[in-house]
Amino acid sequence: MSHAHITVEPMTPTIGAMVSNVDLNNVRSDAVYEEIKAALWEYHVLFFRNQPIEPEPYIRLGKQFGELEEHEFFPHIEGYPQIQTIAHEGYDQPETDRWHTDVTFRARPSSVNLLRAVKLPPAGGDTVWSSTAAAFNALPDQVKTMLLGLQADHDLPHHQRRIDFYRRVEEGRIGGQSMMNSMANEHEFRLIEQNPIVTHPAVINHPVTGRLTLFVNSIWTKKFFGVHLDISDALLAMLFEWVKKPEFLVRFRWETDSLVIWDNFATQHYAVFDYAPNYRGMHRMTAGSAEPRLDMATVPVHLRPPSASAGNGAGPRSIVDTERLAAAPAAERAAVHAVFNALDGVDLDAIGARAAGI
Repeated sequence: MSHAHITVEPMTPTIGAMVSNVDLNNVRSDAVYEEIKAALWEYHVLFFRNQPIEPEPYIRLGKQFGELEEHEFFPHIEGYPQIQTIAHEGYDQPETDRWHTDVTFRARPSSVNLLRAVKLPPAGGDTVWSSTAAAFNALPDQVKTMLLGLQADHDLPHHQRRIDFYRRVEEGRIGGQSMMNSMANEHEFRLIEQNPIVTHPAVINHPVTGRLTLFVNSIWTKKFFGVHLDISDALLAMLFEWVKKPEFLVRFRWETDSLVIWDNFATQHYAVFDYAPNYRGMHRMTAGSAEPRLDMATVPVHLRPPSASAGNGAGPRSIVDTERLAAAPAAERAAVHAVFNALDGVDLDAIGARAAGI
């Protein structure tokens, strides 16, 4: 694709592009933003060098991708709640050194992330992204068909308990003192605890391009719904390894005032933690949101699961009105998930056989 206002150079054949010949502090035409957006949907991740962008133009850039949000976890720069401070110092794990897509525990995860380097360690602290669209496309057709018939539970408290999050926040060992001050209070603990499990298709259509993309990740995805737990764990472990293949990856070495924009629905990312005990500080924004959906009518016929109905994304939970469930109060959603999770351990075939006197 040609660009009239910016220069775009692919970083790999699969994912990532370097953008130059643009001053993000002084964008004079909306056409510049339109070209940046088009490049993002094509390459999944855009890299900019030497962008000492001020808060106002930074926010203006972020708003091109949707409404800016205030995050549950992180402090923000003074006077600009849309711009979070992501910082780490010391030897404790920052818990971003795991492959993940951000906030998939929400019914509507974030669409686009923007991150600018403010203060960097002497060496290290790279970030790596994986194309989940490329990862899905490279799977064998039999595995694609299986995944297209599955949905997965995403759970915030599940991961927080797994990493002993609550005790570590109380001790001030996550994200440094600033993180402790922003998190260690009863209200924010309640915020985390009151996020019920949400269920998303294991494969979704990208909200903008429609491209099929894998939508499970090693931080927030708890299990496949309706699948024996041992099989679910094994299948998820395979997929968590699969997305790490170098063919799907791009790695970026940060410099001060580097800025990266990435498509949260088309990628997973991994923040390399090799810079301890040095300080690494970034300014982040998240923009837009969308409900992860799969329209089976967009799936090639030869890949569709036998039970799927064209156009409605039917799968194991087709008996549930997912739109109504998403709009229900948290307590009601949690109750529905509890019922279905309890049924996961029930041998319905055996019950049916007993009822028939077999």
